[in-house]
Amino acid sequence: MGNYDVITSGYVSMDHIIKIKSPAEVGFTSLVTNKTNSKIYYGGCSVNIAYALCKLGLKSMPILRVGEDYEELGFKKFLEEGNVPIEGITKIKDETTSTCYLLQDNNNDHITIFYPGAMDGKYSKNLEDEIFKNTKLGVITVASVVDNKEFFEKCKKHKVPIVFGMKDDFDAFPEEFLKELLTYSKIIFTNEVEREIIEKIYGFKTITELFDIGNVDIIVTTLGKDGSICYERTEDGIKEKRIGIFPVENIVDATGSGDAYMSGFIYGYLNKFEMKDCCKLGGALSSFVLQKEGCCTNMPTEEELLNKFNQFKEEI
Repeated sequence: MGNYDVITSGYVSMDHIIKIKSPAEVGFTSLVTNKTNSKIYYGGCSVNIAYALCKLGLKSMPILRVGEDYEELGFKKFLEEGNVPIEGITKIKDETTSTCYLLQDNNNDHITIFYPGAMDGKYSKNLEDEIFKNTKLGVITVASVVDNKEFFEKCKKHKVPIVFGMKDDFDAFPEEFLKELLTYSKIIFTNEVEREIIEKIYGFKTITELFDIGNVDIIVTTLGKDGSICYERTEDGIKEKRIGIFPVENIVDATGSGDAYMSGFIYGYLNKFEMKDCCKLGGALSSFVLQKEGCCTNMPTEEELLNKFNQFKEEI
């Protein structure tokens, strides 16, 4: 163990994507419109990011707990075929792997139903120090608070820089712990809603005030169809960069696109790309994921990602 480019903390999820004809309402039946509703898509933020980075040639390992069904579900085979290290996986006896039902209606509104299973915090355990030795980055996404606190403390102990994927989830990130993460992390990703939450918690006029109180060097906010904005700490002060979106002919499913953006950015960051190009790589990777159902279904290879990046980077 050890010597990883990236290790990730967060829930694993056996995703079921259910598209319904009309918004779900108590007392009424909603018709399902996708025949793939019973198909399992492997996901969870931690898995999505690790899988994407491994497809791009990096060594990225998710730290997970799974149920006794994880081989039967095909999840182990999926990871092995994606060259994702499985040394960080623990199997929990008499338990099942986390399952998620994602309901999407005709207005593109979502309802998420999640069974934590083996990832329930009651199964949490101390993590081996060897995992963190000589690791370049630790990524924290949504998980049980006890798991993320253990991961966070081990990253600090071994001086592993933290990348924090902010989520609007105060069960996973109680305010006191959230503030620890926000002031310690080197890179922070948010969407617009999550950015506003941070500003409200601290009473900031703008999220860039976080640079004054913490260790953060880079803050990225994704803006949906408007692209993304990146703030970077430099010797000459805080630099701001706005990046557009990559063209997508047909958006099929937005699930996992935020994780894809983080993955593309991290790939660029570890390969010493300029910050604006890291953002563009994030956008390029997201554009692949948007075109297929499922978070990991259409992950590109390094060659495919760079081809798209080079094709459109001057236009973005």
